[in-house]
Amino acid sequence: MNDLAIMYHYVQPPKWRGIVPLDPKDFERQIEWVTRNYEVVAPDELGKPRGQKPFCVLTFDDGTKDQYDVAFQILQKKGIPAYFTVMSGPIANRRVPVFHLIHVVLSFFSDQEIWEELSAKYDLQAVPEQSKIYAYEPNLFRRYNKYALNFHLSEQQSREFLEEKALSVFHSFENFIDSYYINEREYIKMRQAGMTLGVHATDHRAFEGKAEDFFQREIQPCREFMREKLGVDAKWYTPAFGGGEQAGRMMEELEGILRSHGFVGAFTTKPGLNNGLNSFWLHRYDCICLPPRSEVPWK
Repeated sequence: MNDLAIMYHYVQPPKWRGIVPLDPKDFERQIEWVTRNYEVVAPDELGKPRGQKPFCVLTFDDGTKDQYDVAFQILQKKGIPAYFTVMSGPIANRRVPVFHLIHVVLSFFSDQEIWEELSAKYDLQAVPEQSKIYAYEPNLFRRYNKYALNFHLSEQQSREFLEEKALSVFHSFENFIDSYYINEREYIKMRQAGMTLGVHATDHRAFEGKAEDFFQREIQPCREFMREKLGVDAKWYTPAFGGGEQAGRMMEELEGILRSHGFVGAFTTKPGLNNGLNSFWLHRYDCICLPPRSEVPWK
């Protein structure tokens, strides 16, 4: 069967320049198309007997507040299940991951201004050539900034540069975290409404090093947080950055560890269709580039 998993991040009006959200009206239209063509199920239901339609799982990464305020409210009203991932670091440790600091800074400061400041402070001569992984960004400065801050500079260098600018917008990290992320009470309400909660990350770091060490550092603390604070024994995993540049090695080396700890499946960022639960690592299409079917009304 050609089962579909769809990956969502921000679902909100396009008010920030540093992110590419799906407008709520487009989200509703997309959900209407999905329910006409697929049976929307929770991840645990992928193995159940099916009717005439293939299955579809709606997945949400990063645990941002718009997912609760917008997407969850729409889904709850329509009686549709979905899978939301938890990133525990900001809630438990009150620490914002670098990639979200980047989203904020790129939204409130000009790309050229950021690039000029970074270039004056660090040696970034190699960045223009290396930044081709962001070739989809039409603005060259945006492309350079994202590569420099995500990959070229150390996490500490990026954090020092970004935190000062982010604080000029939010005034405190308490304000940032409380307004930017789903909180414990909201996650519990989502669980009680029938949504599936899974592990995303602790601090949203890409896979690296030994698989067991990565599990203990990025996955297990998040799972323990979910068990203690949300009453959830998480069985599904969605790696940050899809695993990153070492995604292939991650899938090979991490699967056995995940299975031994009771995980039943995981969602990648690799596009493609699925066949029930025949594979531990399930493909996903980004919500802005779904495969063509009979109609694609939101494009």
